[in-house]
Amino acid sequence: MTTTFAASDLTAELHQRDFEQLVICRDPEVGLESVIAVHDTTLGPSLGGVRMRRYPSRAAAVADAMDLAQAMTYKAALAGVPLGGGKSVINADPRVANRDEVLIAHAKYVAALNSRYIPALDMGTSVRDLELIGRHVPVVCAQRGDPSYFTARGVVRSIEVALEACGRSVAGSRVAIQGLGNVGLHVARMLCAAEVEVLAADIDPVRVHDAVDELGVTATDLADILFADADVLAPCAAGGVIDEHAVPRLRASALVGAANNMLTTPALARDLRERGIVHVPDFVANAGGLIAVEAELRDDESGLADRVDAIADTARDMVNRSERNGVDVVSAALSMATEIIEGNRKYRPWFRA
Repeated sequence: MTTTFAASDLTAELHQRDFEQLVICRDPEVGLESVIAVHDTTLGPSLGGVRMRRYPSRAAAVADAMDLAQAMTYKAALAGVPLGGGKSVINADPRVANRDEVLIAHAKYVAALNSRYIPALDMGTSVRDLELIGRHVPVVCAQRGDPSYFTARGVVRSIEVALEACGRSVAGSRVAIQGLGNVGLHVARMLCAAEVEVLAADIDPVRVHDAVDELGVTATDLADILFADADVLAPCAAGGVIDEHAVPRLRASALVGAANNMLTTPALARDLRERGIVHVPDFVANAGGLIAVEAELRDDESGLADRVDAIADTARDMVNRSERNGVDVVSAALSMATEIIEGNRKYRPWFRA
């Protein structure tokens, strides 16, 4: 679900991918450039994180917002939550001096959508940022805390399914984790507690050092982690790390991670299947955070851990459908999600009553 297009092709892109809404936001006075993407609200209002980072171009910011919003549609459908797919990105360095002004300016654009898009945590934003945005937006998620633990829990359950499909037990297996941010570190902790040998790398050497001290993980060079000799490769940082050059070099038997859109193109799922690599797509594996923030929206977290653990059932059904139908797992997962969405299509689009 990775996008590349010229500005003149944007309308065609929105039509082809069935997007409901794309909002390009500017506030020159504070230096805001941001994008709000609403892909599909068949199941409910769109929800997605507010990502803050400096993009190489404005087109790259639009493409990232669209890719992530579309993935959220499928993630919500497969997770069984009554939400649609959305995302927003702020094209700015998170360390910008007037950060609060930029966030407030973005929040005012979000508020104009009247809850069709519900913002949540993402790369480059914090709980404090969501509290600030929440002063200007009717509904905001992840103000109570960081849902990273539940994202990681779903990833670990998906890793267990992948190892099962590979005929391996969890204890004694080896997992290579790229990225030790909030989610990646939780994944490492859970796996180490399950007697998994963890290899880890991160752009920040301090994170690696701390994980070695706390958990006893094996530090690995960042340039080597994707091609480490491991049972499972778990990208848990930025997306787009697996491209056509990386797939032939992978040594892991399975690919399962928290990173959004880890494949540069969905077609690579076919290449993974041809190589016999078990793959749980990110929009299946990392849905635990979405399940957690939806529980926050309902103000009901009863049974939350069990609902996150049920990601394993979805992953298992997807792997089985892939084998049964002779298709790659991304195609199988999209087929499952589409069936859910199409069964509710008469309710689209969602507008606040």
